[in-house]
Amino acid sequence: MPQTQFFSHSTAALFYGIPLPRAVERAQTIHVSARPAGGLPRAQGVRGHHEAWDREPVRRGELFLSSPVDTWCELWRELSIEELVAAGDYLVTGDEPYSGNPPLATLDELKNAVYSYGSRRGVRKLREALALVRYGSMSPMETTTRLFLVAHGLPEPELNHPVFDDDGALLALIDLAYPEYKVAIEYQSGLHMASPQHRNDIARRERLEDRGWTVIYISIDDIRHRPHETLARVRARLRARGALV
Repeated sequence: MPQTQFFSHSTAALFYGIPLPRAVERAQTIHVSARPAGGLPRAQGVRGHHEAWDREPVRRGELFLSSPVDTWCELWRELSIEELVAAGDYLVTGDEPYSGNPPLATLDELKNAVYSYGSRRGVRKLREALALVRYGSMSPMETTTRLFLVAHGLPEPELNHPVFDDDGALLALIDLAYPEYKVAIEYQSGLHMASPQHRNDIARRERLEDRGWTVIYISIDDIRHRPHETLARVRARLRARGALV
């Protein structure tokens, strides 16, 4: 691949670990961008793009890729608004709340990238998604749960809220929390429910309840198949703690 070309779009996203929907993640197409003077990449299984403008690729090992924030902007064609928000949450959060390692980008860097996008196609979609990106979400389903709650009129929860014991040691990072009312929401995947971690969650729930928290577990089935019941559960817990919802 000549120096005027570099991996981009969902191909670059895979290198960065950006969460993608399964269909996009498993697609066989390799995306390569080129500067306008560099010639459009042409090869079997390769989709070429002349969208590099004045952007500079970054080096990752022996590969040249779109930068993390430029990659996010490129994904507007392949991802829905919700999927773009989940990808943006990952970029600005990573696993920093647990590990302390800095994420791939900051929210300001993401905002600057969208601003630099100008009036090109897709910018309205990017702006809509950007307005919903938050620091703190560490999984696409945490993002989905947050967006679900807010879209139905509930207050926006804090993300991965830390709770400490009496000695100052970290007791838990709550996926989505209303600290004022001590209402905790934990997302549970089917795999998670069947894992040893589920047993640890039971003990953690008891420790949180000992400190005055009430804990709600939500799964993807609760959101997709029982949305009204799920919203009623959350509202009931909040109202019981004095929230006007």
